[in-house]
Amino acid sequence: MAERAPESCDLIIRNGCVLTMNAQRTIYPSGAVAVRGHDIVAVGPEAKVMAAWRAARVIDAEGAIVHPGFIDAHLHVNAQTCRGYFRGDASKGAAKGPSYADWKATLEGEDEQAAAALACVEMLRHGITAFVEPGSAFEPDAVAAATQAVGVRCSLADAYLWDETELMTSIPGLLSPSLAKRVPPDRARCLKLLGGQLHRNRDKDGITHGHVALYGEGTASDELLVAAKSLADREGVIFNSHIGYDIDLAQAMEKRWGMTRFAHLAKLGVLGRNTIFVHMNLIRDDEVEPILSSGVVSVWCPFAYASRATVLRQSTRLPEMKRKGATVALGTDSARQSSAGDAGFLAFVLAAEVGLTLAPEEILEMLTLGGARAAGLDSLIGSLEPGKRADIVIRSVRLAELGPGVDPAHQLVSAGHGATSDTVLVNGRIVMRGGRPTLVDEGAVMEEAHASVTRVAGRLGIKPTGLWPRAA
Repeated sequence: MAERAPESCDLIIRNGCVLTMNAQRTIYPSGAVAVRGHDIVAVGPEAKVMAAWRAARVIDAEGAIVHPGFIDAHLHVNAQTCRGYFRGDASKGAAKGPSYADWKATLEGEDEQAAAALACVEMLRHGITAFVEPGSAFEPDAVAAATQAVGVRCSLADAYLWDETELMTSIPGLLSPSLAKRVPPDRARCLKLLGGQLHRNRDKDGITHGHVALYGEGTASDELLVAAKSLADREGVIFNSHIGYDIDLAQAMEKRWGMTRFAHLAKLGVLGRNTIFVHMNLIRDDEVEPILSSGVVSVWCPFAYASRATVLRQSTRLPEMKRKGATVALGTDSARQSSAGDAGFLAFVLAAEVGLTLAPEEILEMLTLGGARAAGLDSLIGSLEPGKRADIVIRSVRLAELGPGVDPAHQLVSAGHGATSDTVLVNGRIVMRGGRPTLVDEGAVMEEAHASVTRVAGRLGIKPTGLWPRAA
């Protein structure tokens, strides 16, 4: 019988240590991935893939780790450029002068585009190929323009859908008169805008998606919660909302509702596999079962959890929930004080601090499969398997952080968790090569971000914080 002729594809990545994140979590120490168009068409031992496929271009990974792109399941991307202005816990408000909410309220489209572009370049270098913007960008089109220019996948929602803000007294830095004026807490406004970004899902081959989101954290009426979840169900998308960021606010929600939060949410019928709740820093004993049985996805933002000293009041239960079978993803929240790639390492450390050490493999599940579920894109991304989109990261082989290369899972989560990407593909397109973005000029991205910060700070009349004097 004649041998079958090799099939044609566009690209093969060969000679890589391939972490597939498939159902068996197979690792191919000498593996290859074949890509045709937007999709992965083959994954396996290098010899087998190279025998079955012929490509116009072959990339030699030189033994580097090859893995599915990570997904940042919660990123307020327009906050990327306020680094240096709001130290510490910005949710508690500024001692004097404009607050973090005031900064956000003054952002214009060009500022959000500059912030998003800066964030996207940073994410690629950290192996993040997709993120979820939770409904805090005032001009989603500006964010979409930046993500498409750099080549990063994202999901967008409408800005600040809230209709009750009375309980936000415990986090005054996140609400100001200027922000309330720009995005009024009004039910009619919210119902009109709800689902306004779902049109992005019409392009089945695109990298910009849409979902349904409410700001949450006690700012949504029962009517708005039900409307949002019902729309998400009808459209087959996720419903995303903050819950459990602030312990005092969580307790105020319980007092208002007369029961635990998840008892009330279950009563409303807004729990489900497409329900994504972010932070989840407080989980009562009687809330564990409804979370598990409903299939709700939890997004843990470990830097926000640690930087607000939440651990001193309430130890996170998300490592426990992960072990019990809940889907848990990881998010940066705001990169105001951290890097886009810190969430996995911080989760690794903080889980041990609360007495439940997670294996590096479990952290990688959160960054890939968990993140894909949290984005509502698990049929497309999160693993390297035939039929899924080619969102692929090749790490460097020339950085000490990634040596000696004995345990790739541990290496990715521990010392090598930083800006160690060499080559990145999103949707089958090479968007980073040699650690540099291929579609945009990184220097120009930096210049635009700096110009934006200068404009915003000038409008607010604020200067960078710091203990040391700055010479003229």
